[in-house]
Amino acid sequence: MRVKFYGTRGSIPVPEKNYMLFGGNTACLLVTFDNGQKAILDAGSGMRKLGEELLVSPLTQKSLPIILSHTHWDHIQGFPFFKPAFLESYTLDIYLSNRYGLERNLRRIFSNQMRFEYFPVDLKKLSACIRFWEPEQESSITEWGAKVTACPLNHPGHSYGYRFEYGGKTLVYCTDVEHGEKIDPRVVALAHEADLLIHDAQYTPEELQMHRGWGHSSWLQAVHVAQQANVERLALFHHDPSHDDNFLLEQEKQCQALFPNSFFAREGMEIDF
Repeated sequence: MRVKFYGTRGSIPVPEKNYMLFGGNTACLLVTFDNGQKAILDAGSGMRKLGEELLVSPLTQKSLPIILSHTHWDHIQGFPFFKPAFLESYTLDIYLSNRYGLERNLRRIFSNQMRFEYFPVDLKKLSACIRFWEPEQESSITEWGAKVTACPLNHPGHSYGYRFEYGGKTLVYCTDVEHGEKIDPRVVALAHEADLLIHDAQYTPEELQMHRGWGHSSWLQAVHVAQQANVERLALFHHDPSHDDNFLLEQEKQCQALFPNSFFAREGMEIDF
């Protein structure tokens, strides 16, 4: 399995020179499985560059899954700029777990984002075949052979974490989660002995005290999850837009002092495991 980060930022893009090391684009990752099949995690502004790279190396798979943690703007705002969506040769399957059984319409959410008040091109005018899925089952075996388990997370508007198991390796993607006074045991169970855990770390421990109810974690809480779940590697993710490169480098040192096999995710970084 291989993971590439196309967007590591949370809340809003920050296209500024002192954010270049860790990146200014919002959440988007590409997962490549050992059989060559690919899946996208979240559709933040980093999705624009990902789309351009996919056109250089066209896919051979029948459809491209786009798996969402939730539909807050920083996790879907890149989709209107995703070039494969404008091509008839692409089939895009957009997934968002619905274990809560919420009455929502994923197609309507994406369509509203592209209404003429906000964007010049309507969703209906995109040439790709776009299908929306809201599975309620806890886990499933995908068409590319991976077992995917979804876990509800504590976040305003509801969010999901995902566990991907393939070829004896495990990736866990757990962004936009607030643990509260204690670490959420559901998250620990989801991350159990993962080879790579990607976890929300928007705040410092001090900042977290001022942002209760905002739906995010501190890097220290992410470390506690990694320790309790006995994960192999920890990637800190969803960096706050106020945290520039120098700030994140200092926080990364503190994090690594507690969990040496950890790092703050950088845009463009690739991890093989």
